[in-house]
Amino acid sequence: MKKKRISTRNLVLVYSVMILIVAVIFVSVALYFSRTIRAARHAGDTYSAVSSSDVNFSKYYVMISSDRELDFWKSVYKGAYEEGIKKGVCVEMMGENLSEDYSNTELMEIAIASRVDGIIVHADESMEMRNLINEAVYEGIPVVTVYGDSANSLRCCYVGVGSYNLGREYGKQIVKIAREYELSNTTASTHMNDTLKVVALVNSYSDNSNQSLVWSGIQNVVSTENTEIQIELSQAYVDNRNTFTTEESIRDIFRSQETPDVVVCLNETDTNCVYQSLVDYNKVGKSAILGYYDSESILKGISRSVIYSTISVDTYQMGVYCVDAIKEYEEYGYTSQYMLADVTLIDKSNVSDYLSENEEVTE
Repeated sequence: MKKKRISTRNLVLVYSVMILIVAVIFVSVALYFSRTIRAARHAGDTYSAVSSSDVNFSKYYVMISSDRELDFWKSVYKGAYEEGIKKGVCVEMMGENLSEDYSNTELMEIAIASRVDGIIVHADESMEMRNLINEAVYEGIPVVTVYGDSANSLRCCYVGVGSYNLGREYGKQIVKIAREYELSNTTASTHMNDTLKVVALVNSYSDNSNQSLVWSGIQNVVSTENTEIQIELSQAYVDNRNTFTTEESIRDIFRSQETPDVVVCLNETDTNCVYQSLVDYNKVGKSAILGYYDSESILKGISRSVIYSTISVDTYQMGVYCVDAIKEYEEYGYTSQYMLADVTLIDKSNVSDYLSENEEVTE
């Protein structure tokens, strides 16, 4: 039998229909947000628990993050939303009410097409993100980058943490562990290894200068502190595209390599995944976890001595700063290039205070 050959004309027709469907979806999403913007500007918003029934919003901002389900981003959004209420601005976490998952760049395109009044985005240093930020600014939409920056773009402000100082804090914790390791080596009846193996987890799919600054901060502290134990620093790349790929990447580290003595985690997801991997592979106590953020599960990990310490970031404050930066830019035409949120180290000595705060909030 002769195989039927698809004609060039039919292929063109199929591709044309597919392109048309994608375009219709894109336009529909943009129209949805346009209607939302008009409604928010002329009516009180009831999205949040914050009492706002008699607020007439004059502006509509969107926050964009592909990790919006994490406690970290929920707290950032809460700060931005509640600050927006005070200033007559409706802030929406973009993508929550959409049936499909869109990337940050796709959501940027939708936000620009929808003519929002301001964009808060978890950015990176990719050319695509930089071009979209610049396009938004050319369209008269101020952009604030949060937690991840696009330093060479036209964004008006970056809101986050001091990455180099954050790295130095991790470095101090590594040195502290090394000295505890020295003490154990001295008092133990059997000889222990004289090298402390430290692995920092970095995102393999993010062109983010913040990671490099954190790494530089770690190296600076470790290289300048004198310890009898040699500290061996290395990086492990993690596929952070979604929770599943992150879990697999981290499990591979514990399956294929000698268990590191210290694992440095630069985000909430990695911290939780390393914590769970140590439990699953029965390696609790063999690796010290230096975590990030102060979710309830991470705090409990510290209290159970599975996580050595974590860096707590005032995420609510970050959200407030994002709205303040855009409002200031709208009013004066300029704002601070950088706004840095407060950070706090949480370890075994003070974790009970934070657990008590969480219990009070829950109650």
